Amino acid sequence: MALWFTSIVASTAVVGLATGGVMLVLGRRFIEEFTRPGVTVEQGTPQWGGWTFPESATEPPIELQHAVTFQSADGALLRGEFWAQTRSAPTIVISHGFHFPSVYFRSVAALEYAQGANILLFDYRGHGKSALIPTTCGNAEVNDLVAAVDFATGQPETSRGQVYIHGFSMGAAVAILLPPHAAVAGIIADSPYARLDEMIRMIITQILDQEISRWHGPARAVRTLIPALTCLTFLGGQLLFHARYRRSLVARPDQTIGEHPVKQTLRAGTMSSPILLIHAEDDPMVALHHARRLVAAARTAGRSIQEYYTPCDIHCGSYGHDPHRYMALLQKFVAL
Repeated sequence: MALWFTSIVASTAVVGLATGGVMLVLGRRFIEEFTRPGVTVEQGTPQWGGWTFPESATEPPIELQHAVTFQSADGALLRGEFWAQTRSAPTIVISHGFHFPSVYFRSVAALEYAQGANILLFDYRGHGKSALIPTTCGNAEVNDLVAAVDFATGQPETSRGQVYIHGFSMGAAVAILLPPHAAVAGIIADSPYARLDEMIRMIITQILDQEISRWHGPARAVRTLIPALTCLTFLGGQLLFHARYRRSLVARPDQTIGEHPVKQTLRAGTMSSPILLIHAEDDPMVALHHARRLVAAARTAGRSIQEYYTPCDIHCGSYGHDPHRYMALLQKFVAL
């Protein structure tokens, strides 16, 4: 019996080591791709997903566009531009999406500048002109956004307590993750995720399915392993991410938004900001249930949140669906 038990333990150990090895190999590959800096989605590719931006938006005179540089809490060097009005006004911080650097949002900035707001365009770490260090899709980027808000607050053209954040996709989720800040008067969150882990699992599953579809062998049989491979990849990625960056891979806007404003005030000394949440009903990347979950958590906690949904099947497609309605809501929310 002792021999039988020993053989079972040995077999289990071998299987466990093999599984652990597969988990770490898959996890390493995913994390290297997920955090790789300098990646930019090209217009017209499937990853672009049909985003549309304002057309024929005129930027302010060059003398009112100022190149800026500031540091995140961990020293990451961030670069951008501050577009100043000629009088005191609210400032809108543009919080861009994952692999969509701020250069893509210049027309958005120009349209909002034309309505009377100062604009801070900046690149998160690993994007555009900022430090080419690993990205984290919303974890370390929170510190970047804190630094951006602090920078905007310190500009003489910014009206006191009148900083707004206009975030898109990842940038919207980061805005919700932002700790309460006395200067932030409101957050426009266009297509944020509620849980990063759900997004990562979906991306891993899509990648595995695409790769398996290229095989010439019995792909159908292998597809039954995708759920297990997804789980192993995610778990391995979590372990490696934490070992490398000393932070969790899973960002949870649904928890942040659901914290009671009184508790936030007691902890941070500042009331949480109201939110205008925008989402396409048939968003193929960040499903509508993410928005519903964020709204439910906010309302349960007594946090001010306004919803705007559009019958659209493009990620961050609500502006393109009805530009006039989109801008009217934004202008009313910012009170320009």
